Amino acid sequence: MQDQAFPFVPPAEMRGAPASVHPVAIVGAGPVGLTLALTLARHGVPAVLLEDQAQVCTGSRALGMSRRTLEIWAALGAAEAIHARGVVWDGGRSFLRDREILRFRMADDERLRFRPMLNLQQCHTEQYLVEAVSKHPHIDLRWQQRVNKVAAGGDRVELEVQTPEGSYTLLARHVVACDGARSTVRESMGLRLDGSTHEAAYLIADIQLDTETPMGRRCWFDPPSNPGSTVLMHGQPEGVWRLDYQLQPGENQDQAQQPERVKERIARHLDYIGEKGAWTLLWTSLYRAHSRSLADFRVGNVFFAGDAAHLMPIFGIRGLNSGVEDAWNLGWKLALAHHGQAGDALLDSYSAERRKIFLENAALADRNAWFMTPPTEGARLVRDAVLDLSVSCPEVTGIIDPRQASYVPQRDSPLNTADGENGFACGPAPGDVVPDIALPRQEGWLHARLGRSFTALVFCRAEEPDAATLQELRRLSQRCALQILQVAQRAPRETDEATIADPEGMLHDAFGAQAGTVYLVRPDQNVAARWKKPDAGALEAATAKALARHGQSGWAAPSPVVVELTPAERIYRMISTAVNGADRASNALMLAKLAMLLALEVGDPESVRQTIARAGLGEPAAD
Repeated sequence: MQDQAFPFVPPAEMRGAPASVHPVAIVGAGPVGLTLALTLARHGVPAVLLEDQAQVCTGSRALGMSRRTLEIWAALGAAEAIHARGVVWDGGRSFLRDREILRFRMADDERLRFRPMLNLQQCHTEQYLVEAVSKHPHIDLRWQQRVNKVAAGGDRVELEVQTPEGSYTLLARHVVACDGARSTVRESMGLRLDGSTHEAAYLIADIQLDTETPMGRRCWFDPPSNPGSTVLMHGQPEGVWRLDYQLQPGENQDQAQQPERVKERIARHLDYIGEKGAWTLLWTSLYRAHSRSLADFRVGNVFFAGDAAHLMPIFGIRGLNSGVEDAWNLGWKLALAHHGQAGDALLDSYSAERRKIFLENAALADRNAWFMTPPTEGARLVRDAVLDLSVSCPEVTGIIDPRQASYVPQRDSPLNTADGENGFACGPAPGDVVPDIALPRQEGWLHARLGRSFTALVFCRAEEPDAATLQELRRLSQRCALQILQVAQRAPRETDEATIADPEGMLHDAFGAQAGTVYLVRPDQNVAARWKKPDAGALEAATAKALARHGQSGWAAPSPVVVELTPAERIYRMISTAVNGADRASNALMLAKLAMLLALEVGDPESVRQTIARAGLGEPAAD
């Protein structure tokens, strides 16, 4: 499927059509650009989508899709085919050589539509998204058309586009760069990604393998097939497996990518883990882990999304998923601006919200990278000690947990209205995504009922809905795109509003709702505000804030993110730093002094004796 070539079709600009300004031009038809085009089409906004290649990508690339990504694609009509072909997984195993040191399961909620993670090669994902795009007359997907230059000025952006039959100029009101890590739009505008790059390089390979091994993530530390480094293995549909193995420090990367060298290394690992089935090498690539981003994801009328805006380490599978969330966030805001229902302040909020999420995702991914690819000799020494201890010391296994991607809530969004004094005991808070819960009586899923506009979820329990609240919501719906959706344990006697039946109160309980509770939900399914019972004027004020109608602009740059480490992780970091601060010759002495001081803090010789034994240092003398 991924080998299908799409022909170049001369656009209207090359056929002598009068010059026109397109509402939105999207550069790059990968998963992020395709998602944005579908999001805009969902809101009735035409878009031109420019792709310099003649086909979708090759290989697995970003193969892990989170629950949140699948929820977004479901709203866009693209999830069904992707989900049907992909393979669900919810856990994995880690090994130190041949000893299992960790077995984990991702947190799940069986009430929700999708499981935490799905694997499908990116080439197939892109093809299904392209098929979804082809059904929308609002989307003009142009293959083999490369953007070479971007000039922004006034109320429009000018793109210089190169095609197999010459170049042309395209004009757009807004441009969104979704053209990846080597973004030509970003380069043309003289912008750069700031941040850091991890030293370790990984060779990534897809193989066709005849095996009965169950799906899931497997990781080996210091296997004989790749001594001193790591190997990762992920199952994909139709007998395809992904292997990521870390190259040795100083290893020649060009030589490492030679097919015969790759095959020899993979064969060595498969033999080591007892895989005897026939296999074929399908695709390879080289990867280095980065934590980099633009300072602002908006520059005038040009926006940046996905890898064009930010790069983050692969550990935790956050790259593609974060890019899809970027597109989903930006799409509804561009749509409201296009339809004259919002201004620049709402568009500015895209960068304010999504750069904060990048910082949080990057901090989480960096925490994983710190363990998978230790940044210093001291960190590597202590990492290896943790691995060795993990066999007999379960207290350290939390440090090894890979913590796969989960949705990062937008709790600090400038568009949120904070909870009042009468707080909620449970339910999605402002900044959280409304859970896509199965509705009672097999009536589908909650997200499908939210629609494309703002939604007010009005909870009634077994009572009639509050008349004053409904009256204010009806007035609001006449001034902005707002639908009213009642959740009732029994059908209201007379109402013009749509209603979800909740006879057992399951949805009320999930949202911590009482009679009169209201949730204000944004078009991207995020909670903007909630009230046990809204005061007069509260609904209008929160809606205005969610639309940035108070004249906000120049949102403050997000503050640095500090990931909350567990006590074990904090100790690991502190000892790593201390060991790295000493020269190699002094390490043994420094560690002996550290052990002595900690033992004196414990003060109990018997406890110290047991700890020495657990460390694998033999049975010490009692006296």
